[in-house]
Amino acid sequence: MITNYKLDKNTLVQSADGLDFTLLTKPTKEEIGRLATAHNFPFDYIAGILDDDENARFEMDDEGNLLLLLQYPCVEDEATEVYPFSLIINPKKKDVILSLNHDYDLSPIFERHYDPSRYQHELIFQIMSTLGRSFNNYLAQFKKRMKVIEKELALSQENAQIMEIIRSQKSLIYFEAALEDNIEVYQKLMAYLRDQGENGFSDRIFDIYVEAAQALTTTEIQLKLLENLSDLFSNIVSNNLNIIMKIMTSATFIMTIPAIIAGLYGMNVKLPFQNVSYAFWLIMVAATLISWLVFRIMLRKRMF
Repeated sequence: MITNYKLDKNTLVQSADGLDFTLLTKPTKEEIGRLATAHNFPFDYIAGILDDDENARFEMDDEGNLLLLLQYPCVEDEATEVYPFSLIINPKKKDVILSLNHDYDLSPIFERHYDPSRYQHELIFQIMSTLGRSFNNYLAQFKKRMKVIEKELALSQENAQIMEIIRSQKSLIYFEAALEDNIEVYQKLMAYLRDQGENGFSDRIFDIYVEAAQALTTTEIQLKLLENLSDLFSNIVSNNLNIIMKIMTSATFIMTIPAIIAGLYGMNVKLPFQNVSYAFWLIMVAATLISWLVFRIMLRKRMF
């Protein structure tokens, strides 16, 4: 869907003829072709977002159109993954085109007030900052959830925690690759802006670059912590299993004592106390005392 906006009283408002900003969400190939023809840029500048595995890149065509194909995190089907978005800039025409193939909250972009004399730079910065900062937001949520999982691991033997760790590791691996690609694009954009004498705007992009670098560092740390947490979970499960097996083995050994005594007195031969009326209770008391004595010895030696 193509939605056009124009700058009206320092804010972006939807307008049929507005060309200050164009938002393209979940586009069809026909919409991409129509927009590419109207603005005279290559078809794949937008078509790249149709492939969720598209890598980030920085390009410039002969008409002066700049392509910033970057990646951002998004939750779909309870899984956090990264998807590409296309930001096309024409410094001469002063228009900006943003294309996404997945739903995302872009309200911070439309709630901001822009200076008409430099709205293009401010709009580009706001778009890149909003979508780029989402990495840090998701990472903050990851850190909180991992603290909860650490507490749950000591009390639970269910698969829910380990499955969540696996999902988190998958998301963080995507984050790491996406952030590395985004950082490379930021570096190319800053170099281009410096060549064009846009040092002030380059400094603002550097702020986004710093946030991305911080997010990358946090992602790498979280991945290492998750690996340790996964090993910890495996160790806890193995240790608990060993404890259970030790208890079961000790209990089986103790229960074997009465079974042996009962087996001996079940033989069809002459046995002690066979003519005593209270022989059964005597044997039961003796078997119980022997079992209790063995239990106390094993308990003292921490075999339980």
